Amino acid sequence: MRATEVSVPGTKRSRYEAIRRRRLGRPSLLLLALLLVAGQALAQPAPDEWPHPLELQPPPIDYEPPEARQERLSNGITVFLLEDRTLPLVQGVAYVEAPALYDPEGKVGLAALTAAMLREGGAGELSPAELDIRLEQLAASVEASADTYLASVGFDTLSSTLDEVMPLWRDVLVQPRFDPDRLEVRRQRQLEAIRRVVDDPVQLALREFFYRVAEGHPTGAYPTLESINAITREDIVEFHRSYYGPANTAIAVAGDFDSDEMLARLEQLLGDWRVEVNPPPPIPPLDEEPDGTVYLAPKQMSQSVVVIGHPAVLAYSPAYNDLDVANHILGGGGFTSRLFEEIRTRRGLAYATASVVTQGFEYPGTFVAYSISPAQATHQVISLILEEIERLQSQPVDPAELSLAQETILNQSLFRYDSAAAIAQRSARVSLLGLEPDYYERYLDNLQQITAEEIQRVAREELHPQEAVIMVVGDPELFGGSLEDFGEVVTIDLE
Repeated sequence: MRATEVSVPGTKRSRYEAIRRRRLGRPSLLLLALLLVAGQALAQPAPDEWPHPLELQPPPIDYEPPEARQERLSNGITVFLLEDRTLPLVQGVAYVEAPALYDPEGKVGLAALTAAMLREGGAGELSPAELDIRLEQLAASVEASADTYLASVGFDTLSSTLDEVMPLWRDVLVQPRFDPDRLEVRRQRQLEAIRRVVDDPVQLALREFFYRVAEGHPTGAYPTLESINAITREDIVEFHRSYYGPANTAIAVAGDFDSDEMLARLEQLLGDWRVEVNPPPPIPPLDEEPDGTVYLAPKQMSQSVVVIGHPAVLAYSPAYNDLDVANHILGGGGFTSRLFEEIRTRRGLAYATASVVTQGFEYPGTFVAYSISPAQATHQVISLILEEIERLQSQPVDPAELSLAQETILNQSLFRYDSAAAIAQRSARVSLLGLEPDYYERYLDNLQQITAEEIQRVAREELHPQEAVIMVVGDPELFGGSLEDFGEVVTIDLE
């Protein structure tokens, strides 16, 4: 019964409610009984002959993923096609080297705003509203975005409407209209999102951490009210003209189609796209030496957010494989990782804690360890994170712990590329980023050969707890110790 409804005794509604409650009561009692039986069963100790879950030895995985067919259009665009007839669906993406790295000084956010306006600003003969309606009628989507290294324009459609949707996708990529009214709507939404970052301690901590780790470099830059307001429609048109072109584009299409027919369709749609693109803008070098500074963003709250890290290694360097496994043991492995087990499970000092190594292609990625904790535990949590990193450097990893990490990463890899679309898109990104075609397969082969000695070596060479940037958001009066114990403290003005 909804809160606004009233059941009056003696009426049909009250009798109906009584019957309904009785009917609902029976399965509820049955469910409770089942739970009690299940609980009693769960309370029984496991038979001695049952192995511990972490000691299970699953059989080796024999999985050969399909390969995407690689072709090239007459204008030089590399195309990856992978048929999958299990469902009447087709997904396609054009990856373009028009990333946020190319944002000019004072106009951070230009690449992302350009990508957003490709779709939102109308395209070809259609106004923004007409494009919205047409895609809704076709039950299809066309979306665009940009990250640090690539922009992307994708479509998702039923195979029966492919001939209607792909020309719309082509117009969004090649002939965007950048409608001025829609641009202002988008601008206001983005300005409001920027204003709200300071109200979200996690977003605030991550934004300020990456800015401090890569200060002065585009990988750490973030859009501000001033930079978004400084971007004009002419800037967006010029950015598109400068960096969106065949020489900077790779396409992945997967799903229910014939590859020869799809290749002919792509040639017909995009073969005459022959604009020249500009060379990448000059980008300043990244300072890879952390200075060990502690940054504090004071905020009155009962919790704290701690982010610790520094620049790491390139994603295609030999050290990346070793560091990826080392990070899995330290904090990337979820419930079985050392940070989670020590800080959350054993001591109960954090709501969440983990670590990650981000992938960097033209510039090194970043090692990041983090925790969301009660404010009173802040000082202790920072100490424990640093101690666990140093333990990884000073003590050999147990063979069982290493084997579990390798098996887990290998098993997870099956779910990262478990669809034809994911496999084709990975091939397109690898091609555009200049990596070897078998980059990912070699990564999986190499990680299985890593030894405990190599984990310890890479931890010593690539992790720098004493020089790491430490970012803390919270109330320093409640931290349970001084942040100065970890280095020079710089307070960030959030106004």
